[in-house]
Amino acid sequence: MKRAVIYARVSKQRDESVSVEAQILHCTARATALGATVVRVFSDDGISGQLAKNRGDFQKAKAFCAAGNVDFLITWSTSRFARNLMELWSNAADLKEGGTKLECLNADIDDETDSGFINKVFHGMMDEMLCRQISRDTLRSQKLSASQGYFTGGRIPFGYMPLPDGKRTRLQPHPENALIVRRMFDLCLQDKMGAQAIALRMNEAGMLRDGKRWGKNSVNYLLHNEVYMGIRTFNKTSKRLRKPKARSEWVQVQSHPPLVSKDDFERAQAMIELRTPHEVGGTARSTFLFTGLVRCGICSEKLQITNGTSRNGTIYNYYGCVGHRKGAPRCLFKQVRADLFDEWMLSNILENVLTLDVVRQAMQDLEVRGGEWVLERKTARAQLVGQIRELERARDNLYELLEEMGRNTPDLAGISKRLQERNESLLALQERLIALEASPAPSSPLQLDPAIALELAHEVVINGDAKNKRAFLGAFIESVTLEKMEATVSYRQEALIAHAALPSVHSVGSWLLNLGSNQGPTD
Repeated sequence: MKRAVIYARVSKQRDESVSVEAQILHCTARATALGATVVRVFSDDGISGQLAKNRGDFQKAKAFCAAGNVDFLITWSTSRFARNLMELWSNAADLKEGGTKLECLNADIDDETDSGFINKVFHGMMDEMLCRQISRDTLRSQKLSASQGYFTGGRIPFGYMPLPDGKRTRLQPHPENALIVRRMFDLCLQDKMGAQAIALRMNEAGMLRDGKRWGKNSVNYLLHNEVYMGIRTFNKTSKRLRKPKARSEWVQVQSHPPLVSKDDFERAQAMIELRTPHEVGGTARSTFLFTGLVRCGICSEKLQITNGTSRNGTIYNYYGCVGHRKGAPRCLFKQVRADLFDEWMLSNILENVLTLDVVRQAMQDLEVRGGEWVLERKTARAQLVGQIRELERARDNLYELLEEMGRNTPDLAGISKRLQERNESLLALQERLIALEASPAPSSPLQLDPAIALELAHEVVINGDAKNKRAFLGAFIESVTLEKMEATVSYRQEALIAHAALPSVHSVGSWLLNLGSNQGPTD
């Protein structure tokens, strides 16, 4: 007797015509027609199909099929199984590899026949289009409700309170908490206080957060929250990719009464940006110079110090990738001897990064008064980079589809045209980014000898104690990414001349180092 597993799902919209019970009933009948016995039933009730990893029983059903010698996984429709073509293709391939055939009641998707193959592609594309339409409709509905002044759900922002309006809700300023929010912005703008100082001042005055004391992080979050301009923001993250979207893709609607004017909010952001030291790095207890700075080029996790014992009993310390301890798959990063890497990287930084040209560029950045130009360029750059990354992802999806299906790709000519259009758009955006980064900064009469600044930086790196070296490197280096035989160093030029005690801007440079045949750090 053949064995079958049933998977049923209803989304948050809950179409009762295809309830979980109805799906299971119809799928059981299909199992009988196939001459199979239903050995397990899995169901996700009230869960969106957009994110497969969020569907707990779906993942359990796949795992059961892989381990349980199952002949069929039966589901109501392809939309219950996946919500886009690539996911349908991938999940069906996983089942097929384990000897399980996918059976959908709404379509024949047998890969062994031409009609089944076409049905699989067609239904996968239609499900993805439906999913996109639902997302657009939901976003459109949220925008409309927000623009009419209604609260569209989520956590009530501090400083506001709900006001019932029929079956819906509006936000209105809280009589006491709104004063706390305005006071914080006043302390930031008029008294030029940072988040830590504001937290202390508010706690001393008894102006608490729902009875709780303020901390630096909670104040900082509040000062950066655009909700206090009366704005409601949607479409900030990609649910399918589980990644933040570029700011240019956000949807913002004037929704409720503001507690702070737009001008005051933007002035506060500029002041916070200019005051932020942007210092990163390892802890003071670390005995290695680049702890907290080194990242794995494969999985992007920070490398941590691990140790191992050689055959003669000598203990060595390594920079190793431990991202798998957080639940991620183990990557193939080859650990690096920490002491050799520190020595090698420090000498290369002195030779390739701490140069007179770099210091001159840092001085040019420091001559920018006020910070407006830097902030504007930073925002424009972030938007361009976000657009480039999004286009790259869309292009890569098309390449993957072509590689997977080859000449059998539906609408091959249309996809080729879309690829060409995306590549042209990418080239145009990259040229805009290059032009933006090459744009000269405004001039200033400020003068400082770059050679003196360089001498001071070398003094810290060569003759400073371990603590001062770590502090300097943590302020100067954004990150060091290691992958195969290359190290990519992102650094902050303004930290080179921190001894000059001048206002700084937060420009970031990048330096790619090819390790070549130097095997020292990888022993």
